[in-house]
Amino acid sequence: MLFIRYITLSIIILNIIIAQDRRLSVAVLDFDAKGIPTYEAETLTERLRSEIANTNAVRLTDRKLLEKILQEQGLQQSGCTTDECAAEVGQLLGAQFIISGSIGKLGSSFTIDAKMVSVTTGAAERAKTATYKGDIVGLILEMEILAWEIVGLKAPRRLLAKRGDEDEDIENKVTLAVLDFEPRGISSLESQTLTDRFSTEINKTGKAILVDRNSMSEIMQEQGYTEAECSSEECAAEVGAMLGVQFMINGAIGKLGDTYTIDAKMFSVQTGAAEKTINTTYSGKVDGLITEIEILAWEIMNLKPPKSLLKKRKGGSAQVADVPRDKSRFGAMMRSMLVPGWGQLYSDRKLVGWSILGGELAIGALAFSAYSSYSTANSDLIAFNEQYNNSSDPLQIADLRSKTLQAEADQISSNDQMTTLIYAAGGLWAINVVHAFLMGPKAETASRKSGFDLVYHSEIFQPQLRFSIALD
Repeated sequence: MLFIRYITLSIIILNIIIAQDRRLSVAVLDFDAKGIPTYEAETLTERLRSEIANTNAVRLTDRKLLEKILQEQGLQQSGCTTDECAAEVGQLLGAQFIISGSIGKLGSSFTIDAKMVSVTTGAAERAKTATYKGDIVGLILEMEILAWEIVGLKAPRRLLAKRGDEDEDIENKVTLAVLDFEPRGISSLESQTLTDRFSTEINKTGKAILVDRNSMSEIMQEQGYTEAECSSEECAAEVGAMLGVQFMINGAIGKLGDTYTIDAKMFSVQTGAAEKTINTTYSGKVDGLITEIEILAWEIMNLKPPKSLLKKRKGGSAQVADVPRDKSRFGAMMRSMLVPGWGQLYSDRKLVGWSILGGELAIGALAFSAYSSYSTANSDLIAFNEQYNNSSDPLQIADLRSKTLQAEADQISSNDQMTTLIYAAGGLWAINVVHAFLMGPKAETASRKSGFDLVYHSEIFQPQLRFSIALD
């Protein structure tokens, strides 16, 4: 009786332990060898299993248990290549997913194809491929990287650096992930928007490798978490371990009357200790938090914010310089009067602008060529006419008369051509000025704009869609 109670208690404790482990259970079948020895494929598969265990993102089924189940069913790992077979084996093991694949060789290149199949549906949940050219020993690194990617994680920088995928200054960068800041008195939408701007600015510092939001959300969903629920440091550290990052950043954005507060903390995933804690207070409109969160991103990385951000905070000239001046038709017309096509370029009609400028330059070049011909013909006319007046030989007089008449005809032709080109240039210039004015930008001010605006109502803490009509 006591023995039965002991067994029952052990089963209950085991079930509690399994229930507390929210990680997905995964089994890995030996990869099929295609063009390489079977033992090499088994060796590489074993390295894949070891690295998957290092990710700590899934619960890996023991290899010996897998082999025992297959022997009982009269199956071999190398022969279980279909999704249906993998799903059947997964059901026998009690695993949620089965990872299978193949390693092949084509000439001097090796190929790796892997997929993670859902035992419940039999469908491929995720598929990854890799191609490697070199000695087969290089496949060890490829299998290690694949282990992270097949479970939906980004490979650690130590592995990517070995492959050469990372920047040269990779050693100076840290890996981190940012959880959505907790909203306190502001909407969740505003908090997410500010968190995204914070992450973007951290990327601009060049000192961090940031895990994207989609990858983080996917891991959290697989573990049954939501960002709203994962506000504690313990939960954030657990998520960070699954993501394979060194640091996590979380925080809160609150509102007290007309004053906003931002509190952020960066802590080590491995030790749980706070590396940097920073906070700021801001009074003003809610959109001013954008500048504050950008500055905070630099400060939490122990960097001095750029002067442009600091001037924005103080309302300096940098903030004004970033706002483009209103463009107008008159401005386009004046520019086209000075340089043909400039007004169109000013109005962002680049094709028309460059065409007009090119046309004027082409006409100018032809006019210059006609002027050169006119000058040559005029010089010849004067010279032949002088020789004609001074000559007494009848044959020479006849020849000079013919040359004089030809030079005069060339002069008239060149003059007519030059006049036509000048008129063409003037006509194109006039058309260019009129076009710049008619098709130029309309000057607008904020007070004249009409349409829909998405605004935030500070009293009911909700976004609202506002429609306005300009009466002027």
